[in-house]
Amino acid sequence: MRRAVVAAMLAVAAVAGAVGAGAQSAEPVRVAGRIVHGDASAPFAPEEARVTLTVLEGGVSLSESAATPDAGGEFAFDTAFAQGRTYFFAVEYDGAAYSATRTASTLGEPVVITVYDATHDTSAIAFESYTVIVTGAVPEEGFVEVLERALVRNDSGMTLVPDGEAEGPAMMSFLRFALPPNSYNLDVRSNLVGGQVLEVDRGFALTTPILPTAGQPHQFEFVYRLDYDQADPQVDLSRTMRFGAESFRFVAPVDVASPASPRLDDLGATELNGRLLRLLEGQDVAPAEVVPLSVSGLPALSGLDRALASAGEWYVLYAAPGAVALAAAAFALAAARRRRPAAAGREELLAEARELSAAYESREIDRAAYASRRQVIRERLVELEVARRLHDDEGAGRSDS
Repeated sequence: MRRAVVAAMLAVAAVAGAVGAGAQSAEPVRVAGRIVHGDASAPFAPEEARVTLTVLEGGVSLSESAATPDAGGEFAFDTAFAQGRTYFFAVEYDGAAYSATRTASTLGEPVVITVYDATHDTSAIAFESYTVIVTGAVPEEGFVEVLERALVRNDSGMTLVPDGEAEGPAMMSFLRFALPPNSYNLDVRSNLVGGQVLEVDRGFALTTPILPTAGQPHQFEFVYRLDYDQADPQVDLSRTMRFGAESFRFVAPVDVASPASPRLDDLGATELNGRLLRLLEGQDVAPAEVVPLSVSGLPALSGLDRALASAGEWYVLYAAPGAVALAAAAFALAAARRRRPAAAGREELLAEARELSAAYESREIDRAAYASRRQVIRERLVELEVARRLHDDEGAGRSDS
């Protein structure tokens, strides 16, 4: 819970931004507020709650103080007022964190924080809509990128709080999302703050408390990558919709892939921001229903590029060198003879390639440096392979004679 409150404060500080050197001197001020329960008929003892006020300036915490509300929920803080400061009020109640934020210009406005009773029952939430978007594919790297977006309502009047002590089947109290097998580079975003992303069977779960919605659903987005086979450029994105969905959309750019699903209606292609997208849509997906999804026709590399695919993306033996492949080999050999022979052997080059990939993934080098060195390694690997093949052919010729 403490991590959730800290994360919320950091988010507020990021929005507030840095404060210039010309900030005014601090002046004493009293700030009053009130805690109310979202259900007026529910038993509520606000004096058992704890309110904290954190004063932030330029992303730095200047002070933190606590207060206990009275039986009517009223609380007050004596703090220091100055332009450029952010005042973050937080309440921990029944396992969830609630907050309010004021700036120097809005500090005079009433501070009212609404809290709710907690539930571990995920039937409190409903998926208003669910969208799967194929954002693009990179044939050179052999992966497709997918963005998924869910709009989630909580009309129960209670905050869904995952059971922090849950294990095994009890983890069903968490908000969970399915992922295709072998997905990677997962990045999760939400308009809610706090919580953690937990890896679970066939997907991930969130420990973020889901507050009741008042007409505006919570939004969750996550993006990930999937590798695909260049020889069979298609990907299965089918999934089990544990919570169901009132509406479901499947979108892919027509110049990237062809989406298909027997569960959804194909609404054709439409232009959006200068790009032609094909949209499939369906309604009333039942809880635990499996929605079959697939994309085919993903971009594939040319024959010559595919010839560099063994040992990762860096190297491959020519599987069936025909006339075109032999012509390309002869051209590469001629270029190799005009250049200085490569000092490194195949294994050294492959090791360098792996180190280069690791450096790029960890952002130790930028994309330009990565692409430049990658191209050099590819060319040297081709030179070595062509030289080896010609040597083998010459040896075979001598044997035949």
